[in-house]
Amino acid sequence: MQTTGISLLLDLHHCRSSALSNEDVLEQLFAAALQFAGFEAVDHLMHRFPNQGTTFIYVLSQSHAMLHTWPESGFVSIDVYSCGEPQVVRPALEIIRDYLTQKLMARSVDARLIERGLDVSVAKDVR
Repeated sequence: MQTTGISLLLDLHHCRSSALSNEDVLEQLFAAALQFAGFEAVDHLMHRFPNQGTTFIYVLSQSHAMLHTWPESGFVSIDVYSCGEPQVVRPALEIIRDYLTQKLMARSVDARLIERGLDVSVAKDVR
């Protein structure tokens, strides 16, 4: 089976941006990152947790994207899945990684690209 898409798993650690505690700014940054990468958002929702933290979920014409924050520890987790062509999706996911890393002022980043739909016995992590 050929790849059906690519997932970006992105963990941003020690983020120093005040946007982590401001849902409006955070939503603008995430939407801008998706737009700059060439993704089309068709719907989205946001949920603020009672104590701290926010989750954004975007339905994309190409699949979906999610962002979760833990402002108290400066941590942001981002998942983006796209079923587009790998040669187009990979650079788009790199745009999202670079843009949000800079805008959220992350001190360290763990990013993984995972090809989806491959036979598990032959699938490998593609960093």
